[in-house]
Amino acid sequence: EPINISNSYHFERNNWDVYCFEANSLLIPELKRLRKNVFNYAIYNEDKDSVEFNVVKGPWGGGSLMAGISAIDLDPDYMNRFGPQIHDMFKIKVPQKTLNTILDIEIPEVKEIDIMSIDVEGGELNVLKGLDLIKYKPKIMVIENVFNKTDIQEYLTNYGYVLDKQIDYNQYYKHNSF
Repeated sequence: EPINISNSYHFERNNWDVYCFEANSLLIPELKRLRKNVFNYAIYNEDKDSVEFNVVKGPWGGGSLMAGISAIDLDPDYMNRFGPQIHDMFKIKVPQKTLNTILDIEIPEVKEIDIMSIDVEGGELNVLKGLDLIKYKPKIMVIENVFNKTDIQEYLTNYGYVLDKQIDYNQYYKHNSF
């Protein structure tokens, strides 16, 4: 849902440059109608021309009912907790890119990242591994971590990030140089 459950819509409405990456090609027309800078890629730690993306329909995500646990890899913890609420599930083919590839090739004008929000239903660490955190050094990162797994914090600590706060399942990391 491009507005009501978006972590970035507020910033776009206030004249920030916002880039939205969505793997589910079924959601792209609505995103492009309501948002700027929309890219139809699955974001991960390696580039592939085509991967299978699991589209999961359930009671989550506002109007589309396809947010919530749709992902490249269905996280077992998500499936255990939310599986009984699934109405339908199917696979689509999508291109997979790293953030490094997209930033280097498609939006090279981006030299730094102020705020980055990652919400990919259990694949957050794989997204982080596809971004050069030394080169782009996001100042603030909002990362969904529904099950409070420690691997994200352990990984980010190696790059100078500290967990500043947690609100529900969103963790807010800031780089220690800011």
